[in-house]
Amino acid sequence: MSIFKKLKFDDVSLGSVQSVDEMTVVPVIGGRRGDLAEASEIVFQRTTNYGTMVFRNENPKKEGFVPTNIMVRGTGAQDHAMSTAGVIGKGTSKSFENACCIEESQGGLLGSENNVQDVLPVNLRREFVDSRLRSEHDYSKLWGKIRNWLRGLKLGGTSAHLRFFYDNQTFKTSLEEFAAEFEPVEGQIGAIILFSGIPVGIEIMPSPEHWDHYWKLLIRGCYGAELLRRKQLGEITSSALVLPDIPEGASAEEVKTLLNDLSQHLVQQIIPMVENIKVSEQTRSIDNDGSLRTTVVTTTDGGIGNVIRQSNEPVYLSIVL
Repeated sequence: MSIFKKLKFDDVSLGSVQSVDEMTVVPVIGGRRGDLAEASEIVFQRTTNYGTMVFRNENPKKEGFVPTNIMVRGTGAQDHAMSTAGVIGKGTSKSFENACCIEESQGGLLGSENNVQDVLPVNLRREFVDSRLRSEHDYSKLWGKIRNWLRGLKLGGTSAHLRFFYDNQTFKTSLEEFAAEFEPVEGQIGAIILFSGIPVGIEIMPSPEHWDHYWKLLIRGCYGAELLRRKQLGEITSSALVLPDIPEGASAEEVKTLLNDLSQHLVQQIIPMVENIKVSEQTRSIDNDGSLRTTVVTTTDGGIGNVIRQSNEPVYLSIVL
């Protein structure tokens, strides 16, 4: 699995395939990486002005991080999203001033309460392959991209409001169902996510506990939202996964064996696709704090993401393909 070796995530393995409709998830199994604050200790505090998000690390002894493209949606205030990942020192707060607003015509600043967190959809995350969008201090920089992402969904407005999608009751119910379908497995720290058999993202967290915390945000806001949008627009092909025929009267053990064999077969098909992904990691850090540094990873066909390293060892990977 060259992409993992290239980025030095070479001590992981792949678990049994999970699949619902056109989405397939291959768990990445591994041990705890680094020594970081728990996900629950990284708390969104507020937006101090449009385009600035403030997070606090409540652990006084360990550094922490904010995952790539986390978005925060509130009530009566301008929703925001991170343009990249971020790292935070021990027991401190940090302002990220290159964030972006994800509502075109909504005023008000977010506070620490009554918020919902998710991760930006895959196609919007890909837009950050443009380094200007990652680094620029311009709160409106994603609005044109959001308008394009919403186009054709007939959600009752033409403004760049991601809320139009996430607050739509039909989509909201479907997203929660996605989150319930894909449960983390023992030892899972990441996943390869595929749409109709094509890899669209790779996510790795520092520990199973981090994975448990953030997976729902990823499967719901990032991958589930993108899949639902594409299905609504007729842009997704039917699922390539066909379950084997289960013989009548088969025992539970026989069914388990059949499904395990199918899972192993699918993993063997997926591995070459992962090996063929060519990645390049920028050596220059885009964010540093203590022993942590964040870099940008790109692929030759327009993918984009981040790696976070602690004392030069990789602890986090998030890349959309």
